[in-house]
Amino acid sequence: MSFILDALKKSETDRQQQTPAAFATVPSSDGRPRAPRWLMLLGALLAINVIVLLVLLLRPVDDTPAAAVNNVAAVETAPPAATTDFAAQIEAARRNEPQRRAPPSSAQVHAMPGTPGTGANVSATRPASNPPASLPTIYELQAKGSITLPELHLDIHVYSDVPEDRFVFINMSKQREKSQLSEGPMVDEITPDGVVLEYRGTTFLLPRD
Repeated sequence: MSFILDALKKSETDRQQQTPAAFATVPSSDGRPRAPRWLMLLGALLAINVIVLLVLLLRPVDDTPAAAVNNVAAVETAPPAATTDFAAQIEAARRNEPQRRAPPSSAQVHAMPGTPGTGANVSATRPASNPPASLPTIYELQAKGSITLPELHLDIHVYSDVPEDRFVFINMSKQREKSQLSEGPMVDEITPDGVVLEYRGTTFLLPRD
């Protein structure tokens, strides 16, 4: 009987010793819940979309094409500089003329056709006389080969009985009596028929059209 009791006590002692070891092998939890993995991936995708949207909204707008179109339009609508300057010279010459004028019947002002900014004849208060027979025109001398000059065009012709009030525009350049043209001839006299020019000892008439 004692042998049986000793065996039971030994069995109970062995069972109690094995119970803690069994509990030690059971996985334990730290008590903190963890988010699902798919939720973390979704948050990352949303963050990337927000960054791309901010880059698109904050990118500066390039207005270079519009500025180039405005510059081209300004160039196309700008008036020719040469025509504007010549018209301004004519207006300035008229404003700067002396207030002292001969009677209207003794002055002639002619703007030749084709002159930029002027038009046809402005006024002619008396008919022009025929040029002197002894004075050849520039066209006659050029036809004979007597002189060689660049083309001379009488743009504006203003004649007055007062010599100081006379002036002309030849090739868009204002000239008075005794002035020198850049083409070479000298203005000898301004007459009702045109301009008497002198070039290398030859005197001739540049008639008004």
